[in-house]
Amino acid sequence: MSATRPPCADLRIVDFSQVLAGPYTARLLAEMGADVIKVEAPAGDLSRKIAPKRDRGQSGLYTWANLGKRNVCIDLTRPEGRAVALDLVRASDAVLENFRPGVADRLGIGWRDVQAANPRAVMVSVSGYGSDSSRREHGAFAPTMHAATGLIEYQARKSSGPVGSEHATPETPAGNPRMVNLPDARADLTTALHAAVGLLAALRLAERTGVGQHLDLAMFDAVLASYPETPFELLDPPEVREEPPPYDAGPHGFVAVAGPPQHVWAVIAKAFELADPAPPEADIPTKARLRQVAIERWMAAQASRATLIEQLTAAKIPCAPVVSLREALTDPFARERELLRDVDDRRGGTRPVVRLPYRFSASRIGPARAAPRRGEHNGEVLRDVLGYDAGRIDALAAAHVLQAE
Repeated sequence: MSATRPPCADLRIVDFSQVLAGPYTARLLAEMGADVIKVEAPAGDLSRKIAPKRDRGQSGLYTWANLGKRNVCIDLTRPEGRAVALDLVRASDAVLENFRPGVADRLGIGWRDVQAANPRAVMVSVSGYGSDSSRREHGAFAPTMHAATGLIEYQARKSSGPVGSEHATPETPAGNPRMVNLPDARADLTTALHAAVGLLAALRLAERTGVGQHLDLAMFDAVLASYPETPFELLDPPEVREEPPPYDAGPHGFVAVAGPPQHVWAVIAKAFELADPAPPEADIPTKARLRQVAIERWMAAQASRATLIEQLTAAKIPCAPVVSLREALTDPFARERELLRDVDDRRGGTRPVVRLPYRFSASRIGPARAAPRRGEHNGEVLRDVLGYDAGRIDALAAAHVLQAE
């Protein structure tokens, strides 16, 4: 079947957001064909600076979150800038923003302004705790959201449990879990995926009714709605779902096997005829420890890591070797999956970016253009989308309403 137009080729989205949750939402839609116009402030998107010094400006993080978009740089604090922004809203199907609650209203691009300018438009507002909540003024980045939603505490409790007095330190006193933040922006990306689903659902309804609506999406809600441990935590009393740590396979590294320890032992012992090393009268912790040692000795005795994984897979035991993130990104399987795509780094070279996971049977998707420079498409967008003439565009630039790198 020949490839058809991308699924979102008939959509135009104005993206007022910055950093991750909003921009990544818009990248998803841009790669699926939407015309995403990123409206960037003169100060620049903060994600340009969240990088090692050598990579600031057109950073890897900015590139990753903004592929496929066009960029206009507008000073929204100026009345003329707000007028341009609302003209873009009139020419678009959806609006995306992640200012703190109330900021978009003060800038003249809040929901009432959007609805008045374009009654068919959908607007998605992403914030930490919701625009109508008691925490509406609280800023939200992934590390603080991981704390507020309980993810940090739950991870500490699940991975290591309370630190006993024999391990107590000033940083982790006796009885307290060892707290470490999640090494990723999980809260941002979870929220981005929900924002994309919500935006598309609202557009679907707007197509049927001719009337847009406002989606108020709180990161707090999105994270907890997507966390699969909540059913166990809501039991009375709460129960931490047990999972075995990766097994130490000696020269073959570590290997993860899915399932609770007693189930893993039963399946592996049966498949490979391992004798139970635990005396019948031993308590449960002793049995678990001895059986883990037996599994690890069997794993270490295999000829190679590949052989070990093949044997476990043939026995229908879900498993995977523990590899580094870089290995996962660059090993032969990643190349088989065509995981990385080289994109223009806007510095005279290219940089690899992980492509989106969607593989449609009859649509080809991907970034239509590189991640844009600040204000790169000022003239193009205002001329082609809004119909401004050259004189008007030049006047806005001369007054610094429009800016560019």
